[in-house]
Amino acid sequence: MEDGRWKMEDGGWRMEGSGGILVETLASGYVNKSKFIGCKKKHSPNNERINTCYITALDMKIRVFLSISLVAAMIFASCGKSSDKPKDDPIIENPDDPDDPDDPDDPDDPDNPSQTLIIRFDGKSYQSSSSLQLEHKKDAIIFLLETNPGWTADADADWIQLAALQGEAGKLGLMAGFASNPSLPRSATITFKSGENTHLLKVSQKGAPKIRVTINELSFDLILIEGGSFIMGNSDIPESRYSHTVNLSSFYMAQTETTNDLWEEIMGALPYDKLADFEGHNEYERPFHPVSGVSWNAIFHNFLPELKRRTGLDMQLPTEAQWEYAAAGGIHKENYNYSGSDELDKVAWNYYNCDDKQEVATLSPNALGIYDMSGNVREWCRDWYKAPYADEDGVLDPAGPAEGTQKVVRGGDFGDQTNFGLGTFYIRDRQAQVPGCYDGCWGNTGHPDEPECFFCGKTGFRMVLEF
Repeated sequence: MEDGRWKMEDGGWRMEGSGGILVETLASGYVNKSKFIGCKKKHSPNNERINTCYITALDMKIRVFLSISLVAAMIFASCGKSSDKPKDDPIIENPDDPDDPDDPDDPDDPDNPSQTLIIRFDGKSYQSSSSLQLEHKKDAIIFLLETNPGWTADADADWIQLAALQGEAGKLGLMAGFASNPSLPRSATITFKSGENTHLLKVSQKGAPKIRVTINELSFDLILIEGGSFIMGNSDIPESRYSHTVNLSSFYMAQTETTNDLWEEIMGALPYDKLADFEGHNEYERPFHPVSGVSWNAIFHNFLPELKRRTGLDMQLPTEAQWEYAAAGGIHKENYNYSGSDELDKVAWNYYNCDDKQEVATLSPNALGIYDMSGNVREWCRDWYKAPYADEDGVLDPAGPAEGTQKVVRGGDFGDQTNFGLGTFYIRDRQAQVPGCYDGCWGNTGHPDEPECFFCGKTGFRMVLEF
């Protein structure tokens, strides 16, 4: 038989362009010297969607077992927005995926399996388990099973679709289709059984490089920060002593500082309403400006738990190590003084180029695509503040001291200057504030007449998502 393409029609499969035999779905019919490759949707001349499956030559006789529902849901199924979702039901997606996952011009749309793997059930080469690592993109893999007839295969996740290919003389095959991953890394197991033998294939799929979370038509993006090692701190700055090596696992970080509109959506109102320093404010008219005037306590105890309830995502403030690693460009190791540049005005809103905070993501990002890590508003970190650092070289995912009186803030704000060195915008500069924002105006002198001041008017935050 020549190589050809099979089209589903009239309840079965017909080879396109050949007038070939009709193979009934879930019924008999042999494809001689051929191998089932995959299915792909396309538009017919009357704009109807049809499924085309590909067959290529293979020196064995294969019997095809495919259901219409299986093929329709198979390899090229994609995740995306659903128009009938309730407004409060969050949408989590990869915004960089094409609108039509079956676009023939999409270079990431695999027409053929990426690889063929052999699983042996007989002899000394039999193994009870193995693992498979996939990229976040959709993929398809052929498994050849060296065993007797009567085997079974089952996947415990709906993003894996299986189609069995059964041949003669122990030549058995399985097509596995893996949907693209729009969210966090995920894993599943394909269980193969033959007689008394079982083989467990642990499948791990990487997370999307960018995740978009949408709540009530309001969206924010998370960028994948691949883990690695870096030198944290600066031994020449007393507050940042001493330089030390830190190892970090991968995580996601918000592309921008948390905005007024997101805070209002989650909390129902903006924080400025109860702050004397913001009397007569117009922040409701500035939805894309970073929220400020928020305490560490309010973020940790109120905002983040409510965001988790609304989205199911356990967002957190970044650790100080995560913050500095991302500000420095992560694996790109940019080696700039500021996040994304040595030129302050290119990446940071500061005393010299503005007189108030500005909309997020209006200056240049760093190499990771993250904005405003220098300037605009200072950003809370998760850690208690302690100087110098107590961590030793090589620590993994440090979380800072177990206790303290002040929390770390990083990045500087729109009112800061660079009169002394690189200023607070420097990616290794460290500052601290009490988590409740109110502290002694004179530096806690202990004087009975010392008033209490609010210190968080220019402080905001961004979020991370760990996995």
